[in-house]
Amino acid sequence: MAAVSVFQAPVGGFSFDNCRRNAVLEADFAKKGFKLPKARKTGTTIAGVVYKDGIVLGADTRATEGMVVADKNCSKIHFISPNIYCCGAGTAADTDMTTQLISSNLELHSLTTGRLPRVVTANRMLKQMLFR
Repeated sequence: MAAVSVFQAPVGGFSFDNCRRNAVLEADFAKKGFKLPKARKTGTTIAGVVYKDGIVLGADTRATEGMVVADKNCSKIHFISPNIYCCGAGTAADTDMTTQLISSNLELHSLTTGRLPRVVTANRMLKQMLFR
């Protein structure tokens, strides 16, 4: 009887299953005369981690124009309200103005209601503004 190899999901930490998958695909493509495309760095890195007591957001600070780094210190984590932050990737000026507008509108909403704005309120305001 042939041995069967079964990959088990790791209990915690990083999983290298995609590396194995890519090696198998690369070997299979090479047999057929194909070549996998090279990986290309595309710019922004944004990550978020949810844990029991909150959320951690992280982002790089580079702003690029094609393959050229235009700004080495571009903030990609934007303040919306004391309990809401937004990460942005793409056109930096548009992201800045959009988050400033939503932040201002939420501040007015907070002054009117006397409470901190809810995330769903910020989400709805942003969706309505972007739809226009």
